[in-house]
Amino acid sequence: MTDKYDVIVVGAGVGGSAAALYLAKKGYDVMLLEKGMVPGQKNLTGGVLYGSFVEGYGLIDLVPEFEKEAPLERRVIDYRLVLLSSPVKSGGKFQYKYLDSKDVPLLHSMAHRLKGTGHDYTVHRARFDKWLASKVEQAGGLVVTGTAVEDLLWRDGKVVGVRTTKEDVEADVVIDASGVTSKLVIKAGLREPLSPEDVYHGVKFVFELGESEIESRFGLAKGEGIAMAVMGDFLHGMKGGGFLYTDKSTISFGIAVDAVSMLKSLRDNVPILGKPVDVVDEMASHPYFSKYLEGAKLVEYGAHNIPKGYRTFLERPFIPGFMVVGDALGAFVKLGAVIDGMRRAIASGIMAAVTYEQARKRGEFSQSLSLYKELLKPLEADISRYRAETLVSESDFLYGRGYTSLLQSAGKVGYADIIKEPPTVDSQQRIQSLTATLSYNEDKEWAHINVSERADEDQMKMWIPACPANCYTLLVEGKGVFASFRDLYKVNLSKVRDPGEAAKLTWSDVRQGKVRFDYVPCVACGTCWVIGPKDVIDFNPERQGHGVKYSYG
Repeated sequence: MTDKYDVIVVGAGVGGSAAALYLAKKGYDVMLLEKGMVPGQKNLTGGVLYGSFVEGYGLIDLVPEFEKEAPLERRVIDYRLVLLSSPVKSGGKFQYKYLDSKDVPLLHSMAHRLKGTGHDYTVHRARFDKWLASKVEQAGGLVVTGTAVEDLLWRDGKVVGVRTTKEDVEADVVIDASGVTSKLVIKAGLREPLSPEDVYHGVKFVFELGESEIESRFGLAKGEGIAMAVMGDFLHGMKGGGFLYTDKSTISFGIAVDAVSMLKSLRDNVPILGKPVDVVDEMASHPYFSKYLEGAKLVEYGAHNIPKGYRTFLERPFIPGFMVVGDALGAFVKLGAVIDGMRRAIASGIMAAVTYEQARKRGEFSQSLSLYKELLKPLEADISRYRAETLVSESDFLYGRGYTSLLQSAGKVGYADIIKEPPTVDSQQRIQSLTATLSYNEDKEWAHINVSERADEDQMKMWIPACPANCYTLLVEGKGVFASFRDLYKVNLSKVRDPGEAAKLTWSDVRQGKVRFDYVPCVACGTCWVIGPKDVIDFNPERQGHGVKYSYG
């Protein structure tokens, strides 16, 4: 006999756990399903958790004591925007220009746009999400891990449950909180699969430095933190930016960039860019940041896609028996490299739970779910506002003459005696060294990504340079196996000695080369699926808790 619950929540991220916790506190019979073996193991953020948002729908409303109980890193007291030029050798020293928003009041006020709750903290998702899911259990909810949801159950045109890798389970309502790679929202007919135009791509390093050392280098008191958003030449035309967040004893450091401009930059800069991680390496080697990172140990690497809320926010966030929250809903905004999604995920999760509560009183879960769209209006208005701002913050002008003009007119000059060179190994070796920081639970029986043989026919094969792991490589007969086109270009340049001819030969090799695929090192970002086409790349959630296991996230 199929088990029946009041509500099934799919995904124990912050949105899913918020929904489940609200319902469990109200005494409803709620099941929270998580594909990872531990909640948070599959999640990644920059990132800052803002404790409140729409009144009544913030974390502080759901868990008023969270600041005392939760595994928070540091309370963010300052938000800064930093602009950088590339260092150039001059007079025996390296010279560069930089602009820190703290020196320009107008810019500093812009950098503080997302501040204002008074309850803003850096977090590691592997720790925070585990804690929040534990609150669900304490409130009487059932948390089931290592269980992926693969389909929806339907009856009379209404969602009545889910099909997991273990069993079918029914409920009055299913809440999809399975994130940016959700296939349930597609199966429900609420959205087409995402394309590069719909997402940002994030790459993150976690550096271990030590609590007192962080406070000394950044001028912080105990428990205080700083958040930086960064623009500069190191982006090589990618729209978005870098970020730096101080955690208790670590530094979260990386980029969040528009996927379309990322793919264009990887195509246009083959001689110098192999993979997106090269941008992070270049940023880390810049003298402005090397003084902060000197002696730090890289303890984790990760990558994740982020939905563009202004493109992906669902016009219809529900169907009978089914609601969507968090990243799956598209409840996300980004300005430059400042990303803000967790509080919107929490808010939408609580709103979905409130909707169920009201629908339960009416005794039906079809038309009553229309309340959810009404409750979402503050989020929808917020995302619409950022739509207009994004036209400026991601404009060609800003990433061209805009920031360079600002640097020249208002920037200061920085100096360095030496420059730390980014890693010079090939992409395959570099990625291997990075994924070595991760733990994996390998699935020896089932591949969660299926790649058609027709991948060989693709003329660009952009999955290869865009993949943050070594899942996709290119076999070129007589030359070897390559994880980036840059490394293939170097081989060709060594033979023909002419950059133009080497570039032509490289793209010819790409067209004729064979795609090799290995799902084992996958970090489940879904970038290959976004690039598509969908009849060539099929992406699914990992089963039975297999795949990457983030320790920080």
